[in-house]
Amino acid sequence: MLLEKGLPHEVTFIDLRAKPDWFLRISPMGKVPVLLVDERPVFESMVINELIEELQPKPRLLPEAPLDRAEARAWIVFANDALMPAGHKAQVALATAPREEAIKTLDPLRDLLGKIEDLLARTGGPFLLGTQFSLVDAAYVPFLRRWRAAEPWQDTPLLAGFPKLSAYTEMVLARPAVVQADPGDVGPRMRKLLVERFGPSRQP
Repeated sequence: MLLEKGLPHEVTFIDLRAKPDWFLRISPMGKVPVLLVDERPVFESMVINELIEELQPKPRLLPEAPLDRAEARAWIVFANDALMPAGHKAQVALATAPREEAIKTLDPLRDLLGKIEDLLARTGGPFLLGTQFSLVDAAYVPFLRRWRAAEPWQDTPLLAGFPKLSAYTEMVLARPAVVQADPGDVGPRMRKLLVERFGPSRQP
């Protein structure tokens, strides 16, 4: 979002397995991201993104009409509270479980992806709310980047079953700000972390 808005900033990566004390002092839940503005911490992605929108309202990335804005926020909550947890569960299975067991975890995620496919059909795309990139699209980028990286682990091309969502994913992941924000090597690093945290050797 900072890149999309053209706002200068610095990025500090946090090792969540060894969180430094200074980070725990500014992140009440010990989670990333945290945005420091004039030494004041703002946490939770949805809150951070809306602050960035208010600090730099051009280009406008939330609808002006109250009902449209409420719908946009609802789809952001859908990404955070439904899609990301289901995606994480499926990614853990793809990284650590036998193929037959891993595939079973895809059904809940498939149902959620169908709802996004329906949204794209209703709005007409190419973005989730229609013709303009918005905060809703920004909220879906982390999931889409990680899922694209995880699909090859056990040859599970789930997105291919949703043509509108698949085309949308290719488009939004190629967006300049999204490319620039990509930390690189997401797939190998994510898989290594999931195996370390949830692999068979970690089971009781």
